[in-house]
Amino acid sequence: MKQETPPPKRRRRLLRWMRRLFYLGCIGIVLLAGAGWWAWSERVTVVNSLLLRLGGDVQVKFAALDWVNGVLHLKEVSATHVPTAQRLVEAGRIEWQPDWRELRGKNLGSVKIEGGSVDIPLTMFSKPGSGKAAADGTAAASAWRLDSLDLASTKVTIRDEKPAPLMSATVQGNVRGGTMAGAFEAAVIKVTDLVWQDKPLLSSLQVEAAMKDGKIEIKKGSLRAGHIDLAWVKAFSPALSDQLPPLRGGVQFEWEGHDLAFSRDGLIAGGTHELRLKNLSLQPLADAGGVKAAAVEVKLSQDLNGVWHVEHGLLLKPEIEWTPELEAALLPKSESKQASAWKLQVDGMEVRDGKVVLSPTKLSPVAGEFGWSTKLVALEISPAGMRSASKQRLVLENLSLRWGRMDPSLKPRPFATAKNGVLELVPDKLRELWFVESLVLDEPHFEFTPENGPWFDKVVAEPVKPLSANPEPTWWRRLQFGMLTAQGGAVAVAMKLAERVEISTHFEIATEQAKQRLSIADTRVRIPTRANLPVLSFEKVEAVAALPEMWRTRRVESLKLTGGQTEVGDALMTLFSGQAAVVEEKAEAVAARWTAGKIEVEKLGVTLMSIAPGLPPVRFDVTFSANETPLDLDGLAENVEPQQIVLTRLRIPSPHEPLRTVAEMDMIQVTYTLDGLLHRRIDRVEIVSPLLYVGEDLFWYVENYRKFMKGEEQVPDATVGPTQPPKPRVPGWRVDTLAVADGRLVLAPKGVPLRGFSKPFPFSFTTKLESGQLDAEFEIPTDNYTLEHLKLEFRGMKGKVLFNLPMKDRNNNLTETFTVEQVRWKQLHLEKAHLSVTYDTNGIYGTFGGAAYGGYVNGAFDIYLDEAYTWDGWVSGVGVDLGPVTTVMFPRYFLLNGVVEGKIIATGNKSELYQADGEFKNRSRGKFSIAALNDMIAALPQAMTGTLTDQITRIGLETLRDFEYDSVDSKARFYGREGRGHLRFIGPYGARNFDINVYDHRWKEEPRKPTTADAVATP
Repeated sequence: MKQETPPPKRRRRLLRWMRRLFYLGCIGIVLLAGAGWWAWSERVTVVNSLLLRLGGDVQVKFAALDWVNGVLHLKEVSATHVPTAQRLVEAGRIEWQPDWRELRGKNLGSVKIEGGSVDIPLTMFSKPGSGKAAADGTAAASAWRLDSLDLASTKVTIRDEKPAPLMSATVQGNVRGGTMAGAFEAAVIKVTDLVWQDKPLLSSLQVEAAMKDGKIEIKKGSLRAGHIDLAWVKAFSPALSDQLPPLRGGVQFEWEGHDLAFSRDGLIAGGTHELRLKNLSLQPLADAGGVKAAAVEVKLSQDLNGVWHVEHGLLLKPEIEWTPELEAALLPKSESKQASAWKLQVDGMEVRDGKVVLSPTKLSPVAGEFGWSTKLVALEISPAGMRSASKQRLVLENLSLRWGRMDPSLKPRPFATAKNGVLELVPDKLRELWFVESLVLDEPHFEFTPENGPWFDKVVAEPVKPLSANPEPTWWRRLQFGMLTAQGGAVAVAMKLAERVEISTHFEIATEQAKQRLSIADTRVRIPTRANLPVLSFEKVEAVAALPEMWRTRRVESLKLTGGQTEVGDALMTLFSGQAAVVEEKAEAVAARWTAGKIEVEKLGVTLMSIAPGLPPVRFDVTFSANETPLDLDGLAENVEPQQIVLTRLRIPSPHEPLRTVAEMDMIQVTYTLDGLLHRRIDRVEIVSPLLYVGEDLFWYVENYRKFMKGEEQVPDATVGPTQPPKPRVPGWRVDTLAVADGRLVLAPKGVPLRGFSKPFPFSFTTKLESGQLDAEFEIPTDNYTLEHLKLEFRGMKGKVLFNLPMKDRNNNLTETFTVEQVRWKQLHLEKAHLSVTYDTNGIYGTFGGAAYGGYVNGAFDIYLDEAYTWDGWVSGVGVDLGPVTTVMFPRYFLLNGVVEGKIIATGNKSELYQADGEFKNRSRGKFSIAALNDMIAALPQAMTGTLTDQITRIGLETLRDFEYDSVDSKARFYGREGRGHLRFIGPYGARNFDINVYDHRWKEEPRKPTTADAVATP
């Protein structure tokens, strides 16, 4: 079937319209070509105008636009904030290479930016509505993507309101497969020279990352030359700063990490990190204390279970200065909160050359310092504590600790020091078994004295408390050691009991066959106020025990004491008297609960002091051994049999005259038990063939013995000078039986046998010494009394004397009260005086007072009845005119007129002055004259004659000799006939200062003194 052909008329009309359309299309093409040519030639102007109309407050423009090989090139692109005329963004070149085939799929192709810079104020990030606009823009552009974005080195600056640079950095990088919404397949970003408020934060930060499915994966990252200052944190984020401790300081750091992942919910994968810190410094805001470290190197990683691991770490030279300010910053007071669940696994960590300096704080009163280092492996740390099945190691060096809550000006000595210490332990064994693998101490020294801490304040103050049947052991009593070693140790202890006692010893500790052996050597116990020699000493003590069973069973395996010396006398026995008795009760209560499997004592020297006055110390050795014995003294005493010692050729001197003899004994047999010695009891003392001198020395000795038996103060030994301060009283020794056989009695008043009674009287007895009494009362008539050896004279003295001999159970003394018309010493005198004198076997003690030279003088003196008549005393005067006094004492040397007040304190004996201290000051104006210069002045030519030198010399000497003063101050000290002092005068014509030195160069020769042996030998 043929197709119908259109009519000719219609065909002609169709051809006509087609021609018209062709002509119009050609014209349109020409016009479009012309317009396109014009637009391309004016492309920069056209596009900039279009951007100006569409850009709002931000005007974007460029200098050139080219299309080369399918790539759009924009040059000198800029964006300006129109209201402020501030240039925000600049780019030297932007290249856009679209893929026309992918453009319909919203793929923009590739973009490359070079020579860029960004300078934006911070306020543009916080404009109202900007967040919503950004969200809307992000949603609209979420479908668009880029094949790649290459950013060449670009300077980015963010300014504050001033506007000053707040932050600046140089950024470069590239992004592959990114979307306009922020997702990307891969990105490499590098930030260099990051600066915050003119402070460099880091030198370089490079990150290789990807973002998809709402999470960011950092495949690799690094940071170089970083620096953080905590002061910047407060300026950057006050909210973050408020959550940090109130510290200041900073740190330099570097970081490398990989395989991190983040999401909106936080960290998904922790990855692996290597962190290097340098010059770490943290300090409280008060600038006291701090934490420093030279370097820290740590490699961290997070496993699949979310547990962080310190794979290896190194901390170099950490320094911690712990102060109250640092404690308050790091450990603030806060309400208890439920602990968060976290865990840190330390696979390997080492600390080298650390140092800690401690100051006393609220939590710890200890101050000091020590060096430290440690090595940790396979250690788990969590709020529940530390766990590990591996051995950890801690090393301390140059340890020095002292009690900090004392006056720093006292400079207290350390109470603990050590050259070094090494601790090795397995945390799991310590938690479960209280087991310590090893503790080694080198030269540990401990010192506990009242001067360096309140160590024993409660020992005396608190009463004895009953011991609990099953007390809860403290943590240190639960410890058991695989190896416990101490070398070169020392302990020094001083505490106040009845008197101060000082203890020193050396010790070492070793572990053998799971038992600890304590070796103690050179133990010394001293009572400084009693004697310089120790009252108790041990050469060597060894104790073997197993910890911690020793604390639980209160038992030592063995105890061995070798050598040593103990003095059983007043010094040792009075330690626990008075308030200190509670200490003895506590020690006995503790010792009664302790036992020893075996105890050995070898050659322990025991010296019995003061068995009787005048008897020398008695020494003997104690050697014994016992099994399964308690460690209290009574329990030990039961293992020692009674013993006997023999003393020969003993002599008892007079308490007052050591050269006189009270008794001579050929032999003394003493029978005792250890139990008796511990209770100051002797079973029997038998004296054979004694020679007894009956006289005042015997009565004095009997009185001494009576006081000795009752624990009272005795007559002092004349060889040690004046009476010593009272000592703590202790009950005297008890002698159950005192037997005397074949005795001889000689009448010897004053220690010299009477002529005609040279043959001794025999006597024997067995008794316990008993005392009698003799009372006397004397009326002393008015008379003059003179003490020739003291050149002291009492004129017109009268009074009453009450006297009792020492056979009565009362204080043996003589008390006198006198009134004296005049007391004279040499040519000085005291008028209308009163005198009170007490006399006993030790000496004469008096006080006096009276009028003297227009004023009043009072004083006191002690004259001891020893061989040298030792004395001491003081004189004080008020309102005394020194004119007559200096005229008598220094007539040829020095004269001083004026009323003064002063005092003199002196001590000496009948032959010499030991020491004298004097001082005075004036109470009125006066005049002094140096009479010793008169002879020198008289030897010069008369006034107005002689040479000029002679006249000047005369004037100078006369000026020096006589001086009127308004005030005077004088002090002097003499030793014997030698001494030194000063006189300071101030008057209307100046001042005179005299330094006085007195020397005695005379030859002295003491005559030989007779002895008791000489008296006995006299026919």
